[in-house]
Amino acid sequence: MTALPDFDAWELPVSEARDKLAEVVAAAEAGKVVHLTRHGRRVAAVVPEAMAETADSQVRELSQRFASKHRALLDRLAE
Repeated sequence: MTALPDFDAWELPVSEARDKLAEVVAAAEAGKVVHLTRHGRRVAAVVPEAMAETADSQVRELSQRFASKHRALLDRLAE
């Protein structure tokens, strides 16, 4: 199997990623971001778990701040 490039982030077609899933996961475990492409366009990314957890936490925090700041508007929209 061909070795994957040694960059902090790289791109790989989804069709090729299927055949190299173990290497893609290993790259994420090593701190690399793997952007998956379809027809040359980025459609997804495999990221290190710590990065995903950080993003999840930030999205939750922003959602809660937005909801508390705009509660009246959200209540009207829900009616």
